[in-house]
Amino acid sequence: MISKFSLFVEIGRVVVINYGEYINKTAVIIDVLDQNRALVAGPHNGVERHIINLKWINLTPLKVNIQRGARINTLLAAIKAGDLENKIVALTAVKKINARAAKSNQTDFERFKANLIRRKLNKKVSGEVKKLVNIANRAAHKKAVAQKAAGHVKKTL
Repeated sequence: MISKFSLFVEIGRVVVINYGEYINKTAVIIDVLDQNRALVAGPHNGVERHIINLKWINLTPLKVNIQRGARINTLLAAIKAGDLENKIVALTAVKKINARAAKSNQTDFERFKANLIRRKLNKKVSGEVKKLVNIANRAAHKKAVAQKAAGHVKKTL
């Protein structure tokens, strides 16, 4: 049987911390302690080597080739060798975090301008959808009229 899961808690897996002191930062799993905890470190962005609950992290598809219990300098060398910095920036989770941070830092006027742009876009989209629905309804009506004229209408009970 083929497994549905491809992301596993394993040594070298890059994770995004979603709770606690280092929220929204990336780290690497150095060791798996038990079914609930792992030892992580993120020397590339200030996450100290510490034990974290697995519920506090999100797994990413990235993996670094390191040994169990690797030291900080070994981890830094592996991160540089794997060009991890650029790969992390391209992650969807990191993009969402950056977008959320940018949105929360907006001023009142910037939020107002974004709202105007959103309204204009939604108005254009809904107008196009209405046109397409009207075209589909007209075509269905013409087809029904043609079938009725030809006497091919199914009788319903």
